[in-house]
Amino acid sequence: MDMSAAATRYLLTIYRLSGEGAPVRSVEIARALEVSPASVVHMLGVLVGAELVNKGYYGRVQLTPRGIWAANQLHTKCVLLESFLAQELEVEAGTARRDAVACLCSLSEESIEGIVRRVLPETAAMLQASGA
Repeated sequence: MDMSAAATRYLLTIYRLSGEGAPVRSVEIARALEVSPASVVHMLGVLVGAELVNKGYYGRVQLTPRGIWAANQLHTKCVLLESFLAQELEVEAGTARRDAVACLCSLSEESIEGIVRRVLPETAAMLQASGA
C-alpha cells in the first residue's frame, strides 16, 4: 500500500493510541502529533477514503480490518527500524522512535528490508513471506 508520509504518521499514531482496537478521539490524535484539529479532520477524510479508518460521531476514530493490517505491517517495520537506530547506532530512544517513522516514510522498501535483515534475520523472512 502506497501512502504519503503524513498518512503513515497518522495511521501509526491511531494504531498506537488504540491499544487493543479501542476508538480514539480526534483530539488525542491532534495532541499526539502536535497538529491542529483541522489537520486531523483533513487526514481522517483521506484515511476514511482509503478504507483504513471509520470515523464515528463525536470524533471517535477506529481502524478498519484493512487499517489494522496496514498499521500492523507499518508498526512492525517501525519497531525494527527503531531497534536498529537505538542498538546499532546508539540513538536515544525518543529520537530513535521519531527517526524510525521518518525512515519508514522516506526509505525505499529495499533499504528497509536491508535494515530489517540486519536487526532480525528471521523476522525479515517472515515479513517478506507476508508481503509486508
